[in-house]
Amino acid sequence: MGKRMTEANTTSVLIVGGGPVGLAMALLLDRFGIDCAVVEKSATTTDHPKSRGCWVRTMEIFRQWGIEDAIRARGLQDKSDMFVFVESVAGREIGRTRPEPNLGQTPAWKSLVAQDAVEEEIYRVVKASRHARVLFSTEFQSFTQTEDGIEATTRAASGETTTWRARYLIAADGAGSATRRSAGIDMVGPANMATICNEYWRGDLSRFPLAREAAGYRVIPQDPHTVASTILNTNGRDRWLTLLPVGGATDERPRPWSDAEIIQIIRAQTGVPDLEVTLLNRSVWRMTRQVAASFRRGRIFLVGDAAHRFPPTGGFGLNSGVQDAHNLAWKLAYVLKGLASERLLDSYDLERRPVAESNADFSTGNMRRFPLTEDAIRSGTPDRIRFWINDMDKHLHSIGQALGFSYEQGAVIADGTVRTGHDTRVYTPSDRPGGRFPHLWLDLARQQSTLDWFDRDFAVVAGPLGQEWLEAGRSVARSLKQPLGLHMLPTADPADGFQMGLRGAALVRPDGHVAWRMPWLPSDPAKELGNALQALLR
Repeated sequence: MGKRMTEANTTSVLIVGGGPVGLAMALLLDRFGIDCAVVEKSATTTDHPKSRGCWVRTMEIFRQWGIEDAIRARGLQDKSDMFVFVESVAGREIGRTRPEPNLGQTPAWKSLVAQDAVEEEIYRVVKASRHARVLFSTEFQSFTQTEDGIEATTRAASGETTTWRARYLIAADGAGSATRRSAGIDMVGPANMATICNEYWRGDLSRFPLAREAAGYRVIPQDPHTVASTILNTNGRDRWLTLLPVGGATDERPRPWSDAEIIQIIRAQTGVPDLEVTLLNRSVWRMTRQVAASFRRGRIFLVGDAAHRFPPTGGFGLNSGVQDAHNLAWKLAYVLKGLASERLLDSYDLERRPVAESNADFSTGNMRRFPLTEDAIRSGTPDRIRFWINDMDKHLHSIGQALGFSYEQGAVIADGTVRTGHDTRVYTPSDRPGGRFPHLWLDLARQQSTLDWFDRDFAVVAGPLGQEWLEAGRSVARSLKQPLGLHMLPTADPADGFQMGLRGAALVRPDGHVAWRMPWLPSDPAKELGNALQALLR
């Protein structure tokens, strides 16, 4: 029997799923002062490491939230972003990739950190928030769209059913999203590329220096009949994630392996016949490459794995999801506060779906590189081995993929310039509309970045001689009753990505992406700026 509707069951945004993306959405909405509720069927945050890295843009966002250091402290040591190809962890090393060079283009370098740690640190903030609440052990059951919102039902572990009323519904309930299916949104792309068994286990490998040095180990035994497998590093000491292929479209084993058999496989992988192994967690999952046909249907929005499912090769699943939330939250907040029309919400799908497609292609390419490298190693040909292990650098040297994406359509006013070629390994900073505004340190202590200017409000950033743009910004903020940050660059060196010149300006969105740019001073800067802002928000 449904629970009677009360004020307590009314919220602006109802979020289905309390994984890293659902929690990130709640944290962001709280920062904007928007009330929201997260319903999560599990009793706690995840106890499985799942994803294995937070890349540069995600760490920049964590830095803004004040959790970068806490998350980094729970990750692997610096320069561990390598794959090592071995016959076993204790055995012969065949070769290794190189750490990605940090060229100083970001205030927050990437971190090899497991998802369970990330979820715990985000939840720590959300738990203490004023406007967000998280309901664990609560299953989302159904919803209907009304003219002005959503009506939904949830069921607690006690069996009590609750009715909710919300303005918007966020589906953050993972790859098998029932919310997405109920909304009638299809996934596009292959659903079954491989079936993998994940085995999370504890075993002390700290005696091997290799255990601290790399993010992952590709184990290619001498026996050509023994399948290659992967061990992923979660803490550099005693917790590991073994990935074992068990089939194509389905699990092709005659029967699931017993615990004793899994332990024997792990001992063979590590090359330690008497290793004491404790099995912690097991899951069998399908590798897919799918992107939703649309990220929105009415008042329902898809984020994270509910919107896109990639092969894990490249680590873009969690990262893409956090950035989905970062893109959508400010738009929801602006609409709910009456600062923008509903039309702004259309830009979410236009902006994020092409990024998801790009990340899906990048991840799939990385997946295809593994068997080619394995074939080279088994061939025993030194030049062939050298070529493919060198090519494996492209798997984790991905700052161009992580930072270099640009929104070509959506809440962006194009200025006629043409986007340059996309290089997944190389990030070229630019203040061109659509891209993330370039990072520049503002103090000698390297504590304050230009990225710190963008959080809850639009911001006007003027060149070093662009004082008139700041005056125009004050005028526009007053006339449109729109809060605007006002900032002036200390320098506008094109080498740092600034094409606005000494007297130009850019209008930057709360998520740090450039919305509009004028690299000169017009006769009426307030008119130009006001027109741009109104075009974006009305």
